[in-house]
Amino acid sequence: MVMIICITGMRGCGKTMFGDVARSMALPVYEMRSIVAGMMVAEGIEISNRNIREYAKSIREQFGKDIVAKKMIELIRKENKPKDAIVIIGIRGMYEVRAFRESFGEKNVVLLAIHAPPRIRYRRLLKKDMLLENKDSYEDFLWSDEMELGFGVAKAIALADIMIINDGTLDEYKEKCKEVIGSILRGEVGI
Repeated sequence: MVMIICITGMRGCGKTMFGDVARSMALPVYEMRSIVAGMMVAEGIEISNRNIREYAKSIREQFGKDIVAKKMIELIRKENKPKDAIVIIGIRGMYEVRAFRESFGEKNVVLLAIHAPPRIRYRRLLKKDMLLENKDSYEDFLWSDEMELGFGVAKAIALADIMIINDGTLDEYKEKCKEVIGSILRGEVGI
């Protein structure tokens, strides 16, 4: 059975870069955000930071907290060719982790949290020119954090099987990512 590496963390913590490192190691990478964005496009809703978070909240209220995970599981089963591991970026709560563990087996799903302090994350987002509607607004950034925390990200971070602290240089972080992926593939991390 394939190992599922679920990645959680707040916006700007380094989830995307983790995915880039995983891809460089020939691992398939899926993003939970792409499920939400795809649903929005299908409904003709403009994609923006605020719209994504509000839409994600509304579909979770309407269809259950694990709706995005269930749609991701369908996509993985439909598309995936057998590999050692699959990386899933953007876990928002333990209800999503439970859905993956029920589908792929308790021992085959590892939850990895990436942490970086808020001001570091905000500066990174400004540099990357990401989906901040008002690039000068730290308040908007904090609003996004509150929405994420409302989805259950804090609990997922607290209950992660492994954590990476990303508060150093980019090269240091990439090395940490490679080390963690290697340890997971060798079976050194997990249940």
